[in-house]
Order: sequence, then structure tokens, then C-alpha cells
Amino acid sequence: MDIIELMIVLVIGVAISSIISHFVPAVPISLFQIVIGFLLATIGGTYIEVDSHWFMMLFVAPILFNDAWRFPKRELWKLRVPILMNAIWLVLVTTILGGWLIHFLIPELPIAASLALAAVLSPTDPIAVQAIAKRVKLPENLLHVVTGESLVNDATGLVSFNTAIKAVVAGTFLLTDALLNFAWMTMAGIVTGVIIGALIIWLRDSVSRFGLADVVFYTVITILLPFIIYWVAEYPMHASGLIAVVTGGITAKILNDRHVGLLSAEATIVSVHAWEVLVYVLNGLIFVLLGVTLPNALHNILEDTNISNLQAMAYGLLVWFIIFSLRVLWALAIQIGQRLRHKAKVVSFKSAIVSGLTGVRGAVTMAAVLTIPVVTYKGELFIGRDLMIFIAAVVVIFSLVVASVMLPVVTKQTTKHDFTQPEGATEVDDDLPEEHRADLSEDQARLWIMRVGIQALRDVQNNQNRRIVHELITRRQKKVRQLRRKLHEDEDQHDFAAEKDLELQEVALKAERNRLQQLLVDEEITPITYSLQDRRLDQIEADLGTTRDFFANKRLKWLLRRLAVKVRIWLAEEENDRVQEEADHATRELLKAAIAAISAYVEKQVGDTVMQRVLRQEAYNLIVIYRFQIEKTKAVSTFDQQEEDDRMRLELELKALNAERDFTQQLYEQKRISRQTSINLRQVINYAETRVLVGRNEE
Repeated sequence: MDIIELMIVLVIGVAISSIISHFVPAVPISLFQIVIGFLLATIGGTYIEVDSHWFMMLFVAPILFNDAWRFPKRELWKLRVPILMNAIWLVLVTTILGGWLIHFLIPELPIAASLALAAVLSPTDPIAVQAIAKRVKLPENLLHVVTGESLVNDATGLVSFNTAIKAVVAGTFLLTDALLNFAWMTMAGIVTGVIIGALIIWLRDSVSRFGLADVVFYTVITILLPFIIYWVAEYPMHASGLIAVVTGGITAKILNDRHVGLLSAEATIVSVHAWEVLVYVLNGLIFVLLGVTLPNALHNILEDTNISNLQAMAYGLLVWFIIFSLRVLWALAIQIGQRLRHKAKVVSFKSAIVSGLTGVRGAVTMAAVLTIPVVTYKGELFIGRDLMIFIAAVVVIFSLVVASVMLPVVTKQTTKHDFTQPEGATEVDDDLPEEHRADLSEDQARLWIMRVGIQALRDVQNNQNRRIVHELITRRQKKVRQLRRKLHEDEDQHDFAAEKDLELQEVALKAERNRLQQLLVDEEITPITYSLQDRRLDQIEADLGTTRDFFANKRLKWLLRRLAVKVRIWLAEEENDRVQEEADHATRELLKAAIAAISAYVEKQVGDTVMQRVLRQEAYNLIVIYRFQIEKTKAVSTFDQQEEDDRMRLELELKALNAERDFTQQLYEQKRISRQTSINLRQVINYAETRVLVGRNEE
């Protein structure tokens, strides 16, 4: 398998892990990615030899740059003392003390290799912690400290790791040389990052002033920035490319914010989303690569007669306990120091345990440990390489599992607040009196807003645009159903609208089945068409009894039956066009019967109670959906008609979105939603508007 095919397979693995994670959100996605990589290696025979230079530049550099760019400067400065204490001193303590403890525990590893292992295990992974924080209520300052320290401890730990690895490869270790090398790599890296970051931002802004920059230029320059900084720092300067990338990211962000007026909003949005996709894929690829390398390392460990399988696993768990204990003791020491300076401070062992659990190891650790060379300068095998990779993998996996399981137990609190979103929104609401605080969740507000958009479309409906209005309302109705179902499941509330909707769908389904049988008796359709429509009605009936379980037995059986019917139609002697026309005719007749049945059912409900008004509203919504489905089965419009439909669709969609945007502002002014919720809702509306306008260039 060549490199291009291999990258495609690995990216597909990342995409599959994302799908699986949606069904099992309680398990960190990185664990699924490791399993996928493991299966690729064991079943697919995939093998990758990792080169340290391109691996660091391709994976670690852009991830660190993105973290430095996105981290809020105000929080970074406010929490600078605990961040630097954890990022520098805790890393050094973990490297030195942890390294000696690992060497004492595992005599097979040389002291320099033990120090390297401790150093590579010192960086934390804020992405995993933030994912856990979506389900567990953690102190916000703690989350900021963990995120902030990751910017620096990644660089500090990896510089220490590289120094120790070079000592192993060279076969000598002198403390003075190591300290001088560490100092040069750090200082030269900082200077290089600041200069290159500032220079490239200046170049970009200079081009923008002449009006030569566009979206593509801005996005490409921003994406190339970490790679350029890393390469200049590592090769001409022989400094730490990782420290250079972090300082360059902070410098570039500061200068970018000062000259943000030079950039178009489109360029900024495209660049941000390009970075989100890039970093997500790179993070996923690191864990998939870890899974790919595990079988080979595991095989070598199993073949090693000097270390038993149980002993190797015990080594991994003990090393995790050493790293975890050092972090807990460090947190306790910090609290004791604060207690001595400020008498009001209370020492909390629980808080120290939480701090230890948030020290999850992840992508950067695995990216670094995979770069350990196979041989030394003398051509000898690197002693303990496979064991180091195996132990690091055990520590990463075990820290993820323990944090996912133990943090909810230790904190004993869950939350629906997304701590990965920018802070500040809740600060406004927390200062409000209790009776004026936001009482609508984001999903509830979205449900209200979608209904406002539907009403706006109904208000402008006429004979000319009725078909397009039905189409747009149908799309929104599907989203309304999804939101309503999600709210019903999450909050366990009785939903009268959903109940009436289900009641009407059952009435319509019964009418459709009766009409289908009549069509077959009257010989208006053939048995093949009858079978196809019967399967469609079976699917509707299955959906009425299921919620979000895509893999329900009824659905799977229906998919198989539908596939069989398609094959039968394809193999049939009748021409496909005639069969399709007959199927469209049957669909129209069934939907007309459903509309008539719903109308007759509603007419019997006399009165104007709340339940009856809800019933009439749901009946209207369902009839609109059926009418739109009828329109889809009719003849294809002419080119001129399609252009006219596109024009009407654009105007109607913009009117509905404007109504939704205005209502969002009303909810915020009435303090029904928080500021962050209003921002999120406006972003959804803006994205929808952008999607509608993409490619439009009408004079």
C-alpha cells in the first residue's frame, strides 16, 4: 500500500470513529480511533514506519499552533502563575523524579530512556478533558489551567524528551550539556517563533493593503504558518520547533487581532473552519497511527523472553500511577503553599484528585513516542523502544478510561454546559436575579425559532409560490421533529404536539394501506409496484415506533426488503420508465388518500381547546409535507421554470431566516436565552444563509 492509499484509509478510519462516537458519546473518541488502527494493522496488514522529523512537523506543529492561536489571551494572562507552574516546574519534576522512579521500577530501561519516557508522558491533552467536561461539571479555572499548561508543557516536555533521546542515541549523557542544549533550544525557539510569526503576518497584511489578498491566499498562508515556523526553528536554527510554534501562534494571534479590519469576514470564517477540520483530522490520525503501531510493539513485547506479558502490562499501570501520583502531590503542594500565604484557603484532597484525573495524556504523547529511533548512532538497537511505546500506549489509554469513569464519580455533578465554547456568556446571566435568568435551553430556543420561520413562510404563501413554500416548510418540519424528539428524550417531558403528530400519522398510514389495496384490486398497479409501496409503508410504520435508533431491527429488515424490490424491478421485463411512472402514480394516490383522511379526522374535532388547536396545527404541517411529496412525483420542470423556482426559493428562504434572526434577538432582549446561546443560534442562521447564497451571482 503506497502513501496516498494509506492516508486515504487512515482518514476514512477517522471518519468512521466520528460516526461511532455519536452513538457512544460516553467513550472518548480517541479510544475508537486506537481500536480502528489496531484492526487495520491486524486484519488489513497495515504497517507504518514513523519518521520523527516529518511526523513532528506534520502532526504536532499545527496542533500546537492551533491551541496557541485559539486560547484566550485574557485567561492566559490571568492564570499565568498556575499555568507556568504546571507547564514548566511540574514537567521538570515529572521528568526527573518520575524518570528515576521508572528506572528503579524497570531496570531494563537505561536512565536516559526512563527520563525520556517520563518527559513524553508529562504533557496533558486538553481536548480529551474538554470532551469529558461536556458531561461532568468541572471548575472552569481548572479547565483553563489544563488548556493553558498544554500550550507550554507540550513544548517543555518534548524538548526534555528530545534531549534525553539524543543522549540515548549518542550513548553519553552529560547534565551540563543537556542543560545548555535545553536553554538554547528554548530561547532560540522563542525568538524564532516571535520573529517568523510577526514577519509572516506583516507580509500577509502588506499584501492585503494592496488589495491582492483573497480568501484562498489568506487561508493558505495561515495553514502554512506553523510548518514554516517549525522548519526554520529546527533546521537553520537548531532550536525547538515546538516552542517556536507556540510562541509564533501567540504572536500571530495578537497581531492578527490588531489588524483584523484588513481581512474580509469570508476569509476569517473560511480559515477558522479549515483549521477546525485540519486539527480534527490530525488528532484522529495520531490515535489511528497509535493503533496501527500497537500490534508490532505488542508482538515484540510478547516475543521478548525477558519480560512477561503480565509484567509489561503491570509496568504500564505502575507508570501511570507514578505520573498520576506526582500530579496529585503537586496539586496538594500548591494548595498547601496557598494555605500558608492565605489563611482563608482550604486544602482539598478531592480537588487534588480531580487535578490528577484531568492530566489525561493524548495526541502529543503518542506523536512523540512514535518518533523514537530504531537504532542509535552506533548502529545498535535502541534498548527498550518497543517497551516504551507499549507503556506510553497503556498510560494514554488507561488515563482516558480512568478520567471518563472516575471524574463523574469524584465530582458527583453533571452538566449540559459546553465548556469547550468561549467563556463570557454565562458571566452576564450569573449577575441577573434568579427570576430573570435565561430559562430556555439552546434546543428549546431553536425549536421556537424554527416555528417562527415556518409561520413567516405561511404568511407569504400564495398560488404562485405554494409549491416552494411547501418545500421549505417540509425541510423545517423535519428539523422540528428531530428537535422535539431530542427534547422529549433528554428532559422526559410530555409532548402533546408529538403525541398528536403520531396520532395523525397513524390515521394517514391506515388510509394509505386501504388505498394501496384498492389500487391493486382495480389493477391500476402491478404486484411489483404494490410490493414496493407496501415496503415504504412498512418503513413509515417502523419509524413511528422508533426514535433515534437507526439500527433498529425493523429498519434493517426494511432496508433488505427494499434492496430486494429494487433488484426485482431491475430484472423485470417491463421498461424501467413505465415502472417508475406507475410507482409515482401510486405514491400520489396514497398521499391524496392520506390528506383526505387527515382532513376528515380533524373536521370531527369540534371546539377550540388547546389540544384541538395543537391537533389542527400538526394536521396542517403533515398535509404540507404530503403535498410537497406529491409535487416531487410530477413531471420535471422546464429550465425557465427551474430558474424561477430558484429565485422564489432564495427570496422565501431569506425572509424566513430574517424572521428567525429577529426572533432570536427578541428572546435575548427578553432574557429568555443567554448571550452564548444567542451567539450559537445566530451562527446557525448565518451558516444557513451562507449556504443559500453560495454560488449566487445575480445582477
